[in-house]
Amino acid sequence: MFLSIGAILIITSLLIYGIVMFVTPQSYKAEANRNFSKNAEQLAEALQKAARDEAEKIITAFCLENNATVSLQGEGESHTFGKIDVLQKGSTEKVGATQTVSSVIRFIDSDTPYSLMMAQGMKGVNEMAAVFKRLLPWIFLLIVLISIIGSFLCSRILARPVLQISRISKRMSELDMTWHCDVNRTDELGVLAKSLNTMAEKLNGTMSELEGANYQLQEDIKKEKEQERQRRTFFAAVSHELKTPITILKGQVESMIYGIGDYKNKEKYLPLTLETIERMENLVKEILTVSRLTSDDFRLVKQSVNIRLSVCELMDVYAPLAQKKNIRLDSGALCDVVIQVDRKLFEKVISNVLNNAIKYSPDGAEVKVKLTAEALLIENTGVHIPEDYQENLFAPLTRVEASRNTHTGGSGLGLYIVKTILDLHGLSCTIQNSAHGVCFTVYFK
Repeated sequence: MFLSIGAILIITSLLIYGIVMFVTPQSYKAEANRNFSKNAEQLAEALQKAARDEAEKIITAFCLENNATVSLQGEGESHTFGKIDVLQKGSTEKVGATQTVSSVIRFIDSDTPYSLMMAQGMKGVNEMAAVFKRLLPWIFLLIVLISIIGSFLCSRILARPVLQISRISKRMSELDMTWHCDVNRTDELGVLAKSLNTMAEKLNGTMSELEGANYQLQEDIKKEKEQERQRRTFFAAVSHELKTPITILKGQVESMIYGIGDYKNKEKYLPLTLETIERMENLVKEILTVSRLTSDDFRLVKQSVNIRLSVCELMDVYAPLAQKKNIRLDSGALCDVVIQVDRKLFEKVISNVLNNAIKYSPDGAEVKVKLTAEALLIENTGVHIPEDYQENLFAPLTRVEASRNTHTGGSGLGLYIVKTILDLHGLSCTIQNSAHGVCFTVYFK
């Protein structure tokens, strides 16, 4: 930019100086010729109105005023006024050639025609051209100096914002948007800087949104992979859970059909077979419930539910089971709490927890239910959960009893269903060992 501006300034200045050096003398000469011709005509008119004796005075004044030479010839006489060499040189000079005007006049006191020749020297024009030529080297040096200073200043003024914008563009190419273009100008570079700032803000916002969307996508992919892993684990466990009772059921039925050993007594083994079928039926129902809750098209039907009423109704339902094991149900601290939930699903949560509390508690234990505005607590006494099982209590088909006894243990899906329902509602829950037993808590907030 510096070299380009300097070269343009030098060439332009020299071109202008050359034009001035050529045109100025020519223009001066043309203007001088026009003025001399006009003055010569006025002289001729003045002489024709004057007497012969007055002619010399008029011509002398004209020569002094116009730096001219005048020749007057007639009746055998010839008089020259001014410098004679101007008429002798004629047009031998170049740009300063002599300007000559001829005229024929008659004085008022004589009928004799006189030849009047007027000439003006153009020595000043020649001198002007010579001065231009002598000053050319110094003018050239001055032009170069001014061009260097001017091009340096212009390049600094123009190149600085361009270089800054260039550096910013490089950072943009590297997707670095942590910058701001501080070019406070009102010209095209200022408009470009403002456009870059606006574009950077929009790109930064878009990139932030894309990063957030990408992070969310990665989380969704991880969640989907985890769900897929849980599905495979779930169906593998379900297959194992169904295989055992089916094998037992098949052996019992075949033994009764063929009358093998004690199985001839069908009245004894048919109730056991029915009990096995009922356990399988319950397991299938639980599996269908899990499948329905985890399907993509499942939607909650929320409504305002008084949790205290639901707890009281379910405690009445499980009262006979508690009496059978001589377990005391304590519901002394129940507040009126109304929240937006799916009634059937939330009552299933309470039902599963109450069922587990009664089922896993020893005879003569106590089940306490407490309801506050913040949480629902169900605590059963006389039993604790081993630490090894606490982390996986909500996993599908997980039982605290290592023996997996179907008489004292359930299907292993109860707490998994409870956790799934609460997750759908956006509620959290915990199971912890308390001072007297195990406490299950659902948090409403």
